Amino acid sequence: MFSSYSPAGLNSSTSGPSPGDGRRHGHGERAVHRPGGPGLLTAVILAVGLAVCGCGTGAGQSQSSATGSAEPGAADGSKDAHFTVGYAGDVLMHSAVLSSTPDFSGDITGNVAAETPWVEGLDLALCGMEVPVAPDGVYSDFPTFGAPSEVVGALARSGWDGCATASNHSVDQGEAGVVATLDTLDEHGLGHAGTYRSRKDASAPFALYELERGGRTVTVAQISTTMGLNGFDDPTGYSVSLNDVGAITKAAKSARAAGADLVVVHSQIGQEYETAPDGEQVSYAQDLADSGQVDILFGAHPHVPQPAEKLKGGVNGKGMWVSYSAGNYISSQNESYCGPLSDVGQLVWADVTAHADGSVSVDSLSWHPFTVDQEGGYKVRDLAALHDGERPDGLGLSEEEIDRRWSMLTSDVKDSSTMDTTPPKPTGPAPTIVSRKETLTRVGAQHTAPSDRPSQSPHSESSTSE
Repeated sequence: MFSSYSPAGLNSSTSGPSPGDGRRHGHGERAVHRPGGPGLLTAVILAVGLAVCGCGTGAGQSQSSATGSAEPGAADGSKDAHFTVGYAGDVLMHSAVLSSTPDFSGDITGNVAAETPWVEGLDLALCGMEVPVAPDGVYSDFPTFGAPSEVVGALARSGWDGCATASNHSVDQGEAGVVATLDTLDEHGLGHAGTYRSRKDASAPFALYELERGGRTVTVAQISTTMGLNGFDDPTGYSVSLNDVGAITKAAKSARAAGADLVVVHSQIGQEYETAPDGEQVSYAQDLADSGQVDILFGAHPHVPQPAEKLKGGVNGKGMWVSYSAGNYISSQNESYCGPLSDVGQLVWADVTAHADGSVSVDSLSWHPFTVDQEGGYKVRDLAALHDGERPDGLGLSEEEIDRRWSMLTSDVKDSSTMDTTPPKPTGPAPTIVSRKETLTRVGAQHTAPSDRPSQSPHSESSTSE
């Protein structure tokens, strides 16, 4: 169905895309279908104590999985087109990380530079924005985060196209924090899904990204949800999408009616610091696979890497890939205070084929490990390169630490033989972020009043965590 859509109404949650000035070195300038959003907030940094473990409650291997699109629409004679969609772990702005940035600005561009070429190589890169932007510009740490707006600017400069914003910290700063986060993402040209400014906005619970590949437009939908809000109430009743399989299924169907060829769900769920998925994660993933509407599930919240696998079910019964957790993108969590591998994260990406007949297949999940070097200034390092002997200037990790992190990851969580050793490369121009106005028009949301969502889903939690 590559470039076609049929407007349809919807009555369930999420947020959406935006404008921008962001650039990706791998693609050039990002195209955006939307005028610019409100201006950036000025961050006023206050002295706060270090809270190392503050953020929430308490990569699979190649196998072909053809997923069919609802409507075949490729032009006669067109060829298969290939592209990648990926994510990394949670963005956690602890005070120690903030202190490592220039002038306490929150500009983590230099901190994550080692991972940036990998992110820039993805055709669509979707980050996990764990914490809200501080609406008053005043930074705060765990348990109620408020991040400097410059963090978002750094994410845009580091290759990300959009962010999942539904997390257990989404309402740490109330409704004002939800809006400030979305405004700042808009300002920097990043798409977003998971939180909403209004009931009408929440009636289109996904973001849309368009990729020009193989002489046609391939559309990817992003849905973002969370298991709970750390005991806080949603200040509006529509601000944040919760983990609800029925609501996600409805959202995915609406996204496909609005033109989506591939549906990616990013959900926060699971036990913190556990390297194996628990029963709730596995059940939730299988329920999404059984819906027949979800192509890929990117899991978050455990703050440590977890495995990936291909589940039965999926679109047209061809299976669904799930990465249970990518760990952290950046944080001050470490083995001493939180748990083994809380200082290790993965970049995980799906290799996707848009077929000439209009179908889409998720062919494999790839992964590559990174780790935070706290003694080296909270720099993200390529863990595989360190294992192979690379020693960058300013490295603060000992040989023993490198060996231990690599050994724990590859013996207990991942099979190193399945790891990708070279960064992906863009297969075409940067994605276009479909505007909220256009997305709402496609789903006919202006004619459909959304129904009330359940305050707690079967897969939700309320306890305070990172």
